[in-house]
Amino acid sequence: MNYAKWMNDIGDSFIGEMLKAAQNPSMISFAGGLPAHELFPDQALQRSFQRVFEEQGKPALQYAQTAGHPPLREWLASQHSRNGKPAKMENIVVTTGSQQGLSLLAQTFLDPGDVVFLEMPTYLGAIQAFQAFRAQLRMIPCDEQGIIPEELEKMLQEVTPKFLYLIPNYQNPSGKVMGLARRLQLLRVAQIYDLLIVEDNPYGELRFEGEKLPNLLDLGENVIYLGTFSKVLAPGLRVGYIVAEEDIVDHLCQTKEGVDLHSNNLTQRAVVEFLQEGLLPGHIETLRKVYKERRQAMVEAIERYLGDEVEMIVPAGGLFLWARFKNIANSFDYVEETIRQNVLYVPGSFFYTDQRITSEVRLNYSCSTPEVIDEGIRRLARAIVG
Repeated sequence: MNYAKWMNDIGDSFIGEMLKAAQNPSMISFAGGLPAHELFPDQALQRSFQRVFEEQGKPALQYAQTAGHPPLREWLASQHSRNGKPAKMENIVVTTGSQQGLSLLAQTFLDPGDVVFLEMPTYLGAIQAFQAFRAQLRMIPCDEQGIIPEELEKMLQEVTPKFLYLIPNYQNPSGKVMGLARRLQLLRVAQIYDLLIVEDNPYGELRFEGEKLPNLLDLGENVIYLGTFSKVLAPGLRVGYIVAEEDIVDHLCQTKEGVDLHSNNLTQRAVVEFLQEGLLPGHIETLRKVYKERRQAMVEAIERYLGDEVEMIVPAGGLFLWARFKNIANSFDYVEETIRQNVLYVPGSFFYTDQRITSEVRLNYSCSTPEVIDEGIRRLARAIVG
């Protein structure tokens, strides 16, 4: 078939192959970014959907506004401020997961050849979304708090990007958190160079230690914010959102009309019902407790079975642990052996735009019990260090 030229550049989907391998019932997968399905509030959501059918059935099954269900947008606006001022419903567009938000931003802002700045390393799904619109991707060097402002400024003196994409809270894949002073420093650089920032925050509510930090959206201008219910409620709902200035929201809605007209009307209304029942804060507290236990189980298992073989970043929240093997060159070389040992991880190379050779790996702990985590790390150690 005569496919678009950009598809020739992406090759086979490694993630797709990992998902296939994960179907093996004997497989322990640390490769996905999956929340724990046993914690989904399925009964409460069932009640929410039932109430929608009983009270709003026919309107819920009809076409709806592209920007999203107004009561949901109102609730989302109440949760956010923009540069110290309360957000309004007009600042919100509901998306089919935050992944669609990335795609809509790419389609709305990027012409072929435009430059996008990214953290090093960064979320694989963002790389895929921006590459699909033939952007030039430039990675900014990072330290333990994320992007180094001096390195960003150095890059800005060489090239003007359409935007900078980053994940300041429990970053995917590294788990790093950007401190408050660093956030303010980054925003100062962005203001000087009139740099648009895309702040992706899927994990911010999953905090295990430390104080909650203000979003970049709260602190500065020229910030587009991506949020989602996937990690704090259920990813199958596919409800995400974007917070931005009204003109940007209007343009995103124009793009979205040509993509899907609007996100799922029925599901948006059910999410509103769930929120009005007041169950979300308690549910998030449960997730924090369970995920913290699983994070700790993975840290202890790595120390037990791998010891000095790895360096790791112990995350203070989120879903992922980032580790580097000291005595191997390329973590990708061990994928087949780990599959034979019935355990999966994602090699670090996939989180770099150049897919460089690296000994790093990303490990997910949220969807496995402590007992399964222990066995999985034991298998991983057997596959890689013998």
